Amino acid sequence: MQFFAALLALGGFTCMLLPLLLAGTVAHAQVSAWKPDKTVELVVGSSPGGGTDITARTLQKIFQDQKWLDTVLVVNKPGGGQTVAWAYLNQVPGDAHRVSITNEPLITNQIMGISKQNYTDFTPLGLLFKEYIVFTVKPDSTLKNGADLVRDLKKDIGALSFGQGSSRGNNANIAISLLGKAVGGDIKRQKMVVLKSGGETMVSLMGGHIDVGVSTIAAAIQHLKENRVRALAVTSAKRLGGDLADVPTWKERGVELVYGSWRVVFGPRGLTDAQVAYWQDLLHRAVATPEWKKELEKNQQDDNYLPARETRKFLDAEAARLKPLFSDIGLSNP
Repeated sequence: MQFFAALLALGGFTCMLLPLLLAGTVAHAQVSAWKPDKTVELVVGSSPGGGTDITARTLQKIFQDQKWLDTVLVVNKPGGGQTVAWAYLNQVPGDAHRVSITNEPLITNQIMGISKQNYTDFTPLGLLFKEYIVFTVKPDSTLKNGADLVRDLKKDIGALSFGQGSSRGNNANIAISLLGKAVGGDIKRQKMVVLKSGGETMVSLMGGHIDVGVSTIAAAIQHLKENRVRALAVTSAKRLGGDLADVPTWKERGVELVYGSWRVVFGPRGLTDAQVAYWQDLLHRAVATPEWKKELEKNQQDDNYLPARETRKFLDAEAARLKPLFSDIGLSNP
């Protein structure tokens, strides 16, 4: 009798538990149900050839090669310190067919007063990686190494022009300002030439229109390999490998400058949990492919992938870190 009573009790518990299990399954299915039904756009706030553009085209190729997306386009929207691209993105709130790839200006534009848009006005989808900044010159430049550059800046911080893309407040701008601050000069007198991308920075440097090119390694690596430009120093804490194994760090030159940039994917405001889940899964699969890992290795980028929720926490921490930094280097809007 006790056995049958226990069985009946268990049956009653199972009957109560089953609807809950089914409800959880249905809820999970609802979260994971969304998928693109038209062309997907990877929006980049710079011209072709820059670091974010290279990242976007790498993802585009992976999505196409793996047949994960039917049609995916890279859409370049340079201008306004990337705000043109972000305005284009938020023209379609709640539409996950349009996402963007960017770096520090997502936070710093608002700090500098360039834009009223803040990172909180968008939907974070994933942190892809971190990377370092390389300072380059023409092969025949009188600046033979990083020590020569420091020497000239100490004499006159405004004597040399630094080219960067694609906006003030981006990773290259931060690296230039940190160098000026480290050598003890008035960073407000630094000559910064803002171009449309890291790729255009390299073109301008090779054409002799700027003295020093400052960009991500991805934008410079091919030019370095083919000896069209020459590297002075990188912002990593220790020497990198591969094609940059012979390039000193700024620390080796006696300059306290260590700086790692980052790259995030984000969508317009108002995306649903289902849309976020789709992109989170897609990016997670993409960064696990051999093609992606090969690209990171080629460009000396660190694998620091984070999913959507952790990316938001990361951006919150970066905003807290960059606000006082920009005040120190004179780029903060009062």
